[in-house]
Amino acid sequence: MLFAAALLPAQAACNAAINRAIGQPVIAIMCSLLGSLAAILLFGLFAGRLWPVPVERLGNVPPWAWAAGLGGAFFVAAQALMVPRLGAALFTSLAVTGQVAMAMTLDHFGALNLPAHPASPLRVLGAALIVAGMALVARF
Repeated sequence: MLFAAALLPAQAACNAAINRAIGQPVIAIMCSLLGSLAAILLFGLFAGRLWPVPVERLGNVPPWAWAAGLGGAFFVAAQALMVPRLGAALFTSLAVTGQVAMAMTLDHFGALNLPAHPASPLRVLGAALIVAGMALVARF
């Protein structure tokens, strides 16, 4: 997980570079997402994990879960548009802060079929320290 997360600032820089070179944010986002699709297809092919899914299994997916792609597209768009303005470090700090805040909210309420993990004082303190760290990155 750390390696995957460590790639995000480089991905953000790549998406920003595509957007700067092309000058069309929507096309830049599509280029990035097409690259993701190609990588997933190659992985699935080599891992032997590409086969049809029975239609009845698709019916088991909760309707709200289909919005996952919207979140990814929005995040890639934010990378392409905001990294040139904020820099990779501040962008990533803001992204982590937003992710922790949302994750704690989802965990606290057990939303979206997640097990409930109450926001204890120590968890809230941990989140506050992340916000403080983000503020330091933004300031200096």
